[in-house]
Amino acid sequence: MPDEGRPGDEVRRPFGGREDESFSWSEPGVRAPRAGPLEPSHVPPGQPPARRGRRRRASAGAVLFAMLIGFFVAGLLDARGIEEDVKGRPLGAGRSVLLTLLRPMTALSDALHLDRPAETIDTALGRGPKVHHALAEVDKVKPLWPRAVTRRRPLRLYIAGDSMAQVFGSSLVNLAEDTGLITARLDYHISSGLSRPDYYDWRQRLIDQLVEFHPDAAVIIFGANDGQDVMYRGKVLDVGTRAWREVYAKRVGRAMQILTRGGRRVYWVGNPIMRDAGYGGRIAMMNHIYAAVAPKHPGVRFVSTWRLMAGDGGSFAEYLRDPGGAMVLMRGSDGIHLTRAGGDRMGQAVLDVVLEDWGLEAASQP
Repeated sequence: MPDEGRPGDEVRRPFGGREDESFSWSEPGVRAPRAGPLEPSHVPPGQPPARRGRRRRASAGAVLFAMLIGFFVAGLLDARGIEEDVKGRPLGAGRSVLLTLLRPMTALSDALHLDRPAETIDTALGRGPKVHHALAEVDKVKPLWPRAVTRRRPLRLYIAGDSMAQVFGSSLVNLAEDTGLITARLDYHISSGLSRPDYYDWRQRLIDQLVEFHPDAAVIIFGANDGQDVMYRGKVLDVGTRAWREVYAKRVGRAMQILTRGGRRVYWVGNPIMRDAGYGGRIAMMNHIYAAVAPKHPGVRFVSTWRLMAGDGGSFAEYLRDPGGAMVLMRGSDGIHLTRAGGDRMGQAVLDVVLEDWGLEAASQP
């Protein structure tokens, strides 16, 4: 679905490697056998001593050249995929240079049809191009609000967002379905958000999921990758400026309009406190935008998790007390994402809001 913005990305983790070779004599205290020349007594009479064979080693330059050729061929086979990944990087000179360098590779790949194997694999795995739904189709699957929710007619809950929805969302799915009154679907996409629709078009994704899944309610969490500069009408807007905030609020409002079409209930979840002060400041700014835009759209309820995931005095805390009173690790090593315990803590808090909103608190008790 067209939009005037441009993409974003979250922190990427470098690939790691490991030594796969192992030898029986590599254990501590065990020496490897040492090769030596033949003993003179083993040499037949009249025959010169045998020379030790030498292993021919390729030069470092030849190895490097072979590696570069391998990378180039691999790049040609998935040039479009690499290009899409680069487009998802934050706006800036580095992204522009990489896209410029990739143009000859993508042109050659297209000319030789080298991307067909990758396309065939994507199609086989169900990742190929799909036919999208139109916004007007959402009106044909209007949810019923309010309605009686029973075990035979459970609440259909759609959970969507960026990487923050991965652990939190899976916890919410488990907790919600354990009530016997909710059927849930999780839909998260790493490195995505609302700032960069050219990288991942969430507006179109929401329309498709509303038509295909027919949810009664939706739980949404964005922001982890949205605190970056955006392109708007040919101009780069610096993150945090008034113009940036206005454009971001407009995109948030548009997502809320789509989700509430026909009277659907929406629970827009704010992000928790973050360890890094600068990053946390951008997250807090976006939380304020969500809280300010939500009341303008009937059916949307903002759910704050900032204090829920904060420690004593409102500061960032890796460990918090679980329902049993034990101190448990709640946050990942990056100071951003959640552990399973953290996901359960946030998931239960949001589920409590959903149950209360639908009058299901008592019915959900075992």
